Amino acid sequence: MSVTDLLQRTRLRPGVPDGVPATPPLRGRQYPFLGLVVLVGLFAPAIMGGSDYDTGVLTTVIIHAVLTLGLFWCFSLGGLFTFATYGVYAAGAYTSIWAANHLGGFWSGLVAATLIGAVLGALITVLFARCSMVYFAIATMACGALLVILFREWTSFTGGFSGQADIKLPSLFGYQLDTYVKRYYLMFAVLALLLLLTIFFLRSPAARDLQLAKGNGPVAAVIGLHPKRAQSAAFIVGCAIQGIAGSLYAHNTSYISLEAFHIDIALLVLLMLLLGGVSSIYGPLIGAALLIYLPEYLRDIQKYSDLVYGVAVLVVVVAFPKGIAGVRGSIQKRINHA
Repeated sequence: MSVTDLLQRTRLRPGVPDGVPATPPLRGRQYPFLGLVVLVGLFAPAIMGGSDYDTGVLTTVIIHAVLTLGLFWCFSLGGLFTFATYGVYAAGAYTSIWAANHLGGFWSGLVAATLIGAVLGALITVLFARCSMVYFAIATMACGALLVILFREWTSFTGGFSGQADIKLPSLFGYQLDTYVKRYYLMFAVLALLLLLTIFFLRSPAARDLQLAKGNGPVAAVIGLHPKRAQSAAFIVGCAIQGIAGSLYAHNTSYISLEAFHIDIALLVLLMLLLGGVSSIYGPLIGAALLIYLPEYLRDIQKYSDLVYGVAVLVVVVAFPKGIAGVRGSIQKRINHA
């Protein structure tokens, strides 16, 4: 048997030590599930009522799902946790507004928001990538706070706490997206595209290399990989996606204020990822839907809503540590064990 045949049989590549899989991690029935997400998303406005309020809540879910997908790239894939989410989110929003007003509309703003998110991610990793996870998280929290302070003082760019009202609505081939339903479908298309691109990555050899770099840096370095570079690249992509979320948020309304960007957003996004499932690509979408809609459903019992909300979150965290996306796997594991 030749060396090539042996490598193919063991599904290893040259230079990879025994026990390290050559196939990408996190594979599963991702395409069928994406098809289901697209199918549900197409009819969601009609299913949820079709009013402007209902569609607005759906759009909020989409924006938070994109924002949480950015954290999925930073933390779940790259292994670098960030509290700067709200600062990058704000940077994407204000940069998108400026670019849309000066460089040719919404799509220019979306590209600019993506780039500014990537640049901020690159700066953070260059400055703090050598820190341990705890100190890295603290440093990113400081970066987020500094960005908000900068935007508060830079009133000519952001309007400060007075807000920004000169915001262009999105358009597509000259067709103005001037209703909540139209903007919902645009933002849902952006989310679906980001999920598809993430699936492409997860099913590529690069995802395997990133998993090895995150889980066993010394081994990755021995076989010629650069663990810090791989993790930094994933972190940069995640920050770029959070910049996209800022652009979508900004152009979904006619007015934004700096009060909308605070550290509670970073905590909310973290909770969304934990509840949805840290290791699942659909965890961000599931977590965002749960944490946006649960308070809506608890309005009728406003007196006890906080208690019910807290208990529900606690039950999910304790009973299903892999999040809602991992419920089926957890149940199957317990059945097999029994």
